[in-house]
Amino acid sequence: MALSCNDIWLEVSNYLDDDLDPLLRRQIELHLENCRHCATLVDSTRNVLILIADERTFTLPSGFSERLSQRLEIELAKHA
Repeated sequence: MALSCNDIWLEVSNYLDDDLDPLLRRQIELHLENCRHCATLVDSTRNVLILIADERTFTLPSGFSERLSQRLEIELAKHA
């Protein structure tokens, strides 16, 4: 069974946490090899996690969280 982008986006956290059945993990990896959008999502999410784990802090621009949420909703709707 081929996975959709939405399937990947729903599992991105489990994928990064290495908390998946090996078969599902392999299906995700195959999808990522062929889907630039999902590969970018995984890389970006990984980078955000690295930044969050960093002990240094920084202030996000006003309205950043709202713009990010809106953008994610738009992207999810495109790939649903």
